[in-house]
Amino acid sequence: MDNWKDVDRPSGCFDDAVHALPGIGEKRAAALAALGIITIGDLLFHFPRDYRDRSVIQSIADVSPGTVVTIEGEVTSARSLRLRGGKSMALLTVSDDTGAIKVTLFGRGFLVHNALKKGTRCLFTGTASEYKGLALQNPEYEPATSGDDADKLHTGRIVPVYPLADGITQRGIRRWIFDALKRLTGAPPETLPATVLKQHGFPDVATGLRHVHFPPDMQSGKQARNRFAYEELLLMQCCILKRRNACVETAVGIQHVADGRLLDRLRHMLPFTLTTGQRRAVDDILHDMSAPRPMFRLLQGDVGCGKTVVALHAVAVAVDTGNQVAFMAPTEILAEQHYATLHTLLKPLGVRMALLTGATPNAGKVRNAIAGGDIQVVIGTHALFQKQTVFQRLGLVIIDEQHRFGVAQRDALGRKGVTPDILHTTATPIPRTLAITLYGGMDISVIDDMPPGRKPVKTVLTPEDKRDDLYQYIRTQVAAGQQAYIVCPLVEESEHFAQLTPLIDHYTELTEGAFAGLRMELLHGRLDPREKETIMMRFKAREIDVLFATTVIEVGVDSPTATVMVIEDAGRFGLTQLHQLRGRVGRGTTQSWCFLLGKPTTPEGRQRLDTVCRCDNGFDIAEADMKLRGPGDYCGSRQSGMLDFRVADLLQDVRLLDAARRDAADIIEKDPELTAPEHQPIARGIQRFNDMFT
Repeated sequence: MDNWKDVDRPSGCFDDAVHALPGIGEKRAAALAALGIITIGDLLFHFPRDYRDRSVIQSIADVSPGTVVTIEGEVTSARSLRLRGGKSMALLTVSDDTGAIKVTLFGRGFLVHNALKKGTRCLFTGTASEYKGLALQNPEYEPATSGDDADKLHTGRIVPVYPLADGITQRGIRRWIFDALKRLTGAPPETLPATVLKQHGFPDVATGLRHVHFPPDMQSGKQARNRFAYEELLLMQCCILKRRNACVETAVGIQHVADGRLLDRLRHMLPFTLTTGQRRAVDDILHDMSAPRPMFRLLQGDVGCGKTVVALHAVAVAVDTGNQVAFMAPTEILAEQHYATLHTLLKPLGVRMALLTGATPNAGKVRNAIAGGDIQVVIGTHALFQKQTVFQRLGLVIIDEQHRFGVAQRDALGRKGVTPDILHTTATPIPRTLAITLYGGMDISVIDDMPPGRKPVKTVLTPEDKRDDLYQYIRTQVAAGQQAYIVCPLVEESEHFAQLTPLIDHYTELTEGAFAGLRMELLHGRLDPREKETIMMRFKAREIDVLFATTVIEVGVDSPTATVMVIEDAGRFGLTQLHQLRGRVGRGTTQSWCFLLGKPTTPEGRQRLDTVCRCDNGFDIAEADMKLRGPGDYCGSRQSGMLDFRVADLLQDVRLLDAARRDAADIIEKDPELTAPEHQPIARGIQRFNDMFT
C-alpha cells in the first residue's frame, strides 16, 4: 500500500522514524527518504523487486566456472592487501571437505580482522571464475552461525533484492528490514477479512510481511507479495463500487428518447453501413441514454475505426430529447476537425451548431447563444468548461482523447449540466485491464474492427542509403494524386538535440532539392490557430502535396488521399505515438505506407520500432508500450487519472484484479457501507483511492 497509515496499523513501531534502527543516521535517513521511506512502517512496506535463490549450497569440488554458486566453508587463510587511495582488499582461501577456492573482496580488507578472519566458517555466493584455480570475486558473504537459519540475510537462503537509492546498499536495507521485523510486537491488525484470506490461501498480514521479505521458499515469497497486491486492488475496487453506488443512488439522469426523429433521419442519411463493432457500441450507448441513471461510458477504438460516427448517434438522441451537447477535444485542430465532420452531417438535419475555442471570434456572442439554448451542439476545447460558458440544458458531454484532460477539468464540464450523460472516447488504445482500473466505474465499449475497404498500413524501417529512393517514391505518389506527411521531432535546430532533424531546415532542404516543384507546407504548434486551421483545411482539400509537421498532427488531420507517412528520428517517439502518427494515413482504400527513418540509439528504441513494424493492432501496441514504459508512465501524471500502486502491477496481476473485482462486488453487495467489524479496516483503507477519484 502506498500509505500503510491508511489502514489500521499499530502505532509505536510502525510510526517510529527509521532513526530508531541501528545503523541509520541522518545521512542514511535522507537517502531512505528518497525512496519514500520515513518511518519503520514505510520500510516494512518497501517490498523486494526480485529474489535470488541462494539456498542450495554446493561442494567446492562441484563448482564450475561461469556459474553462480553458493558455498559454505572455513576461511583457511586471510590477508589484507593495501591499494592506492587508502583502500584495501581481502584475499581469502576458503575450504570445505572437497576442496578450496580463492575469494577476493575489493575495498574490504578490514574484514580479515573480524567477520572473515582465519578460522571463521562462512557462506559465499557469487559467480565462479578460473584464474590460477577456482575464484570468487566480490561475492555476497554471511557468517555460518549455528543458530536459526532465519538469521541469514545475504546468502544461504532465498535473498530479497530491493529498489535502491544513492547511499543505500542491498546488505544495508536487508539488515534494517530484518531488524524492523524483529521489533514488531504482536500481530499487526488485519485488513483482509478472514474469509478472503482462507479463500485465496493468503497469509495473514504478520506472516505476509515476514515472508515477502525473507521467504522460506520462492512460493511463499510470491504468495506473500500477491497478498499485498490483492489488498491494494481490493481496496481500489471497493472504493470504485462505493462511489458508483452513491452516484446511482443520488443521481437522477436524463432519460433520453432513443428512437426519435433526428436519430432515424441520421441513420437513413449515412452513406455506409456501420461495422459490427460500431453497431455494438451504438447499442451500448443508446441503452445507457434511455436508462434513468446517467451514462458514464468509455468508447475505445483504434485510429480510423469510426468513433465519431458512433458518437454522432448519441448527439442525435440528446438533441431529439431537447438537450444540448458539449463535445470537447484537447486541441484546436482536433476540435475544428470534429466541427467540420459533424457540421457536414448535422446541418442538413437542421441541428444548430457552434465552435468554441480560445481562437473563436465573437466568443461572447457564441456563449450567449449557448446560454440561451439557441445552440444545440457546441464543439470546443478547454473553453467549454470555463466559468463564463453556461448551458441552458446540457444533457450530453462527449470528451475526446479524454486522457489528455485532468480529472478536475473533465468533472468541471460535467457539472455544467444536471447529471448529464457522459461519453469519453479515445483513439489511444489502452489495455482493457488498465482501462478498467483507470476508469473504474465506467462502462467500456470497444470498437474492435475497421470500416470495410481499409488496408493495414505497411510499416518499414528505412536505411539512410534508401532516402533518395524514398523521395522518388513520394514524387510518384503525388503524381498519382496522393499526399504525404513528413514528421520531425523538432521545429528548429536545438543545441541540446543536435542529432535530431529540425522541421524547418528539413522543409527548406527538400523544397530546394528532392521535392522542388511540389506543393508543400509547414504545420507546427507555434503557428497561429487560424493559420493551423487554414493549412489543415487546404491539406484535406488536396491543395498541399507534402505536409511537413511535428506531432501536432498526431490527432487532428485526416485526408483519405494521404498514403505516405515519413517519420524522421523515429526511435525518439513512443510506441503509441508512432501508432497514432501512422494512423494519419490509410484513411482511404489505397495501400498506404509508413517509413521510419533514423537509427535508434537505445535497445528500447530499436524494440519500439521493431514492434510498430510487426504489429498494426492498436491494442497489441498498447500492451507492448505498457510493458516497455510501465503502467505508471503510460497515461502520464496522476492528474490524468493514473492510480499509484506500490505493490500491484497491472500487467502481471490480471488474475488478482479479476479476483479482487469479484470479491469487492460481493463485499459491497452484502455490506454497502462497510460497517461490519470485519469490513471496517477496508473502509479506512479505501480513503487513499477515494482521494484519487475526487
